[in-house]
Amino acid sequence: MVMPEPHISGGVPTLKTSWISVSLACLLVVGGLVLHGSPWNQEWLIWGHRSSWLPDQFWLFVTQWGDSAQALLLLLALFLLHPVPLAWALKTWLMGVIASPLLKAAWDAPRPLSVLEPHWLHAIGHPPMGGHSMPSGHSLAAGSLAALLFFAAGRERVVWRMTLVLLGSLVAVSRLAVGAHWPADVLVGLGLGLFLVLLAQWWERMQPWAAHLTSARAQRLLSVLMLLLLYAVWHLPSEGWGMTGARLLVCAAAVWSLLGLVRVQRQLRQGAGGRHD
Repeated sequence: MVMPEPHISGGVPTLKTSWISVSLACLLVVGGLVLHGSPWNQEWLIWGHRSSWLPDQFWLFVTQWGDSAQALLLLLALFLLHPVPLAWALKTWLMGVIASPLLKAAWDAPRPLSVLEPHWLHAIGHPPMGGHSMPSGHSLAAGSLAALLFFAAGRERVVWRMTLVLLGSLVAVSRLAVGAHWPADVLVGLGLGLFLVLLAQWWERMQPWAAHLTSARAQRLLSVLMLLLLYAVWHLPSEGWGMTGARLLVCAAAVWSLLGLVRVQRQLRQGAGGRHD
């Protein structure tokens, strides 16, 4: 049994959009690398912590959306019945889980809390204190999430697209607010996240997965993946009610999406039974 291909949000980006996106990704990565070797990297972080006025739980809520498991779970919930952006998301995360740890190990840059005196930063939750700061994995996930939703939204939804860009940037900024990363880490992470989405789109044009993702077998495998992610996201240690609230929202979206898939499959079986009679 093959799932019917529903209306697909968005589409293949235009050549102009692709070139602008590539240029932006390069600008973010190069800008982050330049900032990484400058004193501004530390000064901007300290200035930001002196100027912070938003509550801690707000930043814990926002930063949770940069968790790679939660971001992927959200994308699966949104794209489960939309094969093209679903293929983009899966390929992006497949490359991301390989690229992020390799790049972190290659740079092995120290975290802010392992370099600066504690009184310079207002740490929120339990940010990591060791190495592997560059690039920011949460920012990479946030950049990928925002880019995937941006392209899937469609060219006519300009306001929605700009809102997604701002929200993705806010998730990246949250890594500075909680004291987990330097500004350079965040810029490079955002650029890499966007670049991986563009690479995933090229990969999908060369070797499409979308048609295979509509099969009943693929839908079952994706459902299992979502259930595993649900378990992983919900059972991770929580650092506050803001983080718990973010997890509750994404888990509710995932359950709603799975129930929608069950309804579609039931309708397909009923339709097949009616034709057989």
